Amino acid sequence: MARTRNSSPASRPPGRQQGAGSTPRARERIAAQQAASRRAEARRRLLIAVSSVTAVLAVAAALVAVKLTSHPPAAAGHESAAAAGVVRQVTTVPAAVLARAGAGQAATALQPVKTAAPPLTAGGKPAIVFVGEESCPFCAAERWSLIVALSHFGTWTNLGSTTSSATDVYPNTATFSFRTAGYHSTQLTLRTTELTDNAGHPLQPQTALDTKLIGTYDVPPYVNSADQSGAVPFLDIANRYVLAGAQYNPQVLAGLSSAQIASQLRNPASPVARAIDGSASVIVAAIHSVLHPSK
Repeated sequence: MARTRNSSPASRPPGRQQGAGSTPRARERIAAQQAASRRAEARRRLLIAVSSVTAVLAVAAALVAVKLTSHPPAAAGHESAAAAGVVRQVTTVPAAVLARAGAGQAATALQPVKTAAPPLTAGGKPAIVFVGEESCPFCAAERWSLIVALSHFGTWTNLGSTTSSATDVYPNTATFSFRTAGYHSTQLTLRTTELTDNAGHPLQPQTALDTKLIGTYDVPPYVNSADQSGAVPFLDIANRYVLAGAQYNPQVLAGLSSAQIASQLRNPASPVARAIDGSASVIVAAIHSVLHPSK
């Protein structure tokens, strides 16, 4: 017979009472486990959040450190082959044009050597030494005159084209580079050194001859004071004449391209021609006196 709710205790299955009495404790254990699980999950999420924030802060700190310790990339020097038309104009200025230009008023004079010294020669010919920097605006100016002058005694090849430094006085003065240039003459030997490119990076090392001549002639009394010693441009003509500086102010070339400068070299009314051709005529006269000392 089926049992009813009123069935006597004697008819209940064995152990039933024990099972019914343990249910509240099981629920308490489950609740405690669930609470512990929730607390563990909360701790895990907190750790993840803290770790994420820490990682972000570490990345940000690293970026700041890189920013503070890094330097902007150094400017690159630039040089190209000189345009054939420009080279032709600067190497064919007639002697009559130089004569009309005269010596002008030099900013720095080409000076005769004050103490007799053995003539500077190379390859059995009088030697000319030029030391400059592509970044130097005064070197930029003097190269124009030296090219014009030496074209009357020989032939240039592989002249480069560049500008002086963009951050120096008279910035971006148009000029040539002697770095790869060649010069052939039956009368003279030319030695040139370009110490830096136009961004100031080392280019060609100073030679032992450069060092000797600069130490002898790029000092007082050929420069005004000891603190000006060793500066460029420096020009030595066979140990008979020296130039420590540019013969004219580079400002006369300001804002002009190489083509614009070259196009003015035969115009006697042009300040550019008077500066470059006038300085070239001084160099030509000095070389003639070296080649023909009895005249």
